[in-house]
Amino acid sequence: MKKTALYLSLFLLFSVTAFAQQLPFYTQYRSNMYMLNPAISGTKRLIDARINYRAQWVGYDDAPRTGDFSLNSRFMKGKMGAGIYVMQDNVGPSKQTNLGASYAYHIRFPDVELSAGIAGNFTKYTLIGDKIFLHNSQDPAIDQNISNSTWVPDATAGLYLYNDRFHVGISAMHIFESTAEFYKKDSTKKGLIKYADHVNFTLGYNYSQNPDWIFESTLYGIYVAGTPFNLDYTLRVHYNQQIFGGISLRLRDAVALHVGVTFLEDFQISYSYDFLIGKIGNYSSGTHEVMIVYSSNVFKTKHGRVSDKFLHQRYGYLF
Repeated sequence: MKKTALYLSLFLLFSVTAFAQQLPFYTQYRSNMYMLNPAISGTKRLIDARINYRAQWVGYDDAPRTGDFSLNSRFMKGKMGAGIYVMQDNVGPSKQTNLGASYAYHIRFPDVELSAGIAGNFTKYTLIGDKIFLHNSQDPAIDQNISNSTWVPDATAGLYLYNDRFHVGISAMHIFESTAEFYKKDSTKKGLIKYADHVNFTLGYNYSQNPDWIFESTLYGIYVAGTPFNLDYTLRVHYNQQIFGGISLRLRDAVALHVGVTFLEDFQISYSYDFLIGKIGNYSSGTHEVMIVYSSNVFKTKHGRVSDKFLHQRYGYLF
């Protein structure tokens, strides 16, 4: 059964007409939304750097492993934001390394801000020959003795409306629906993998009757043509803006637990664990995800105090 992940990845790689989710999923999407929506660029703090690592379906050979790093900032008195990112996703015999840069324009209102963003990226898509398992070792379509890579350009666009109490966002990834072409010089092995457009929706609200306790509620949905709609709800409870715990409920997939701590004002580390639902959970010990954040506050006055960004600001700036 441990080969299941490998068979699944091969199906996704060589299927042309059937689309499946081709991008990694983040349990801690609330903290990693910059990787999903370029409109997030510059909406956090002056310097915002994040590292995330995800080990999915632990117990399966060659199960998905994802790591990413992002850095973004705002400039022109907060009217614009920009950032860069790198992501690597390993699934079975395939590896995708994605390099990208984003830009966002911010329209400021007294108690809310609207951000519109776009990102361009290049993905190095690699098939690793000696990791491909074949039922028929004489299959002429695949050469297990060599690996092959191709570069694929694409783009992402998004909108994000927010203040410190709520947010709503939408983004489209792979909007060019680019195609990765392998073994270009060998007509017997040439393979095409077409990227599908991914549409992300986020909706969140922060609530508190006591300033020491903040309830952060977020709904996240993903739509990809030809696949079931993916919906995830996360509730995180923050104490004194220093520690938090939470739970996620993911439709037909998993229940996840979250913990995190903020220290030295500008640093945060968080961890989540997915309990898998359904048959796949019988053969996996779950999914682990760790995130480290450094975010320096741009909203400090000359006296070192944090100023309010929005007219009716209540909770300051959550990470």
